[in-house]
Amino acid sequence: MIGTQLFFIDTILKTFRALCSIWYSVVLYLPFSRLRINYYNMKGCRIHRMSSISPNVRIRGKFEMNEGSSLAQNCSISGESAGVFIGKQVMIAPNVVIVAFNHGFEDPYVPMVKQGNSEAPVIIEDNVWIGSNCTIGKGVRIGTGSIVAANSYVNNDIPPFHIFGGVPAKFIKSRLCSKM
Repeated sequence: MIGTQLFFIDTILKTFRALCSIWYSVVLYLPFSRLRINYYNMKGCRIHRMSSISPNVRIRGKFEMNEGSSLAQNCSISGESAGVFIGKQVMIAPNVVIVAFNHGFEDPYVPMVKQGNSEAPVIIEDNVWIGSNCTIGKGVRIGTGSIVAANSYVNNDIPPFHIFGGVPAKFIKSRLCSKM
């Protein structure tokens, strides 16, 4: 009797997981950004209704995105418990990866897979443009009005109104200039 009940409950759970997986796959590729925003908000994210999320964007962990910001296709956001926070009017191009954690590797005698993660929030302030194929590492703050060139790896803070690029990202130029 108990074995039959456990089998029944297990079957229901497997069916529920399969339906959730199918629903997630459907939502992921829908052409309507609003449905994706609603889906992620139901999962605990805080995404402004006037922002945009393209198809095939994956978001995990703590995540906030403000008004007018957009995530292009194939972006991957891993906020974990530290979080990824995106300001207003931020443009994030395709294939960008933002991670708020790093794997532990301090002890060379313990397998890295068994070492814990270290986490720190990623903060992207207002009016920032992140080019395609960039990776933003944990604990980074990208200042207001900054630009990150395509194919860059950002592992340090970027001051406001600066352009950075490369692996690792380095200063290219300031967007502020004195008017004569």
